[in-house]
Amino acid sequence: MMNEQLELFLKNELYPLLQEGLDNYTEKIIAIHKLPLVLTNEDLKKEFQISESTLNRLMKLTDFPECWYGIRGHYSKEKVLQWYREMNYQEFIEKKRELRSL
Repeated sequence: MMNEQLELFLKNELYPLLQEGLDNYTEKIIAIHKLPLVLTNEDLKKEFQISESTLNRLMKLTDFPECWYGIRGHYSKEKVLQWYREMNYQEFIEKKRELRSL
């Protein structure tokens, strides 16, 4: 009886949750791999879902990666992804507040 309940729980509850999580993770990985090797300002605005002014603030107030080979508005995908993973959002928020208080 207990084994049947466990089996039903796994089949009906746990496995679907795991599958959904795996599907979501897979979609994110595929989306990252589909990005171009060099991201433009337009790509960044689209992916981060932010405006031009917010993008400019991110670049000025954080340690945003430098332009790819000095080409303005172009950034290495790998460096942007690394920056995104390591970003200190609290520091950015505090700097933004300081600017607004001026």
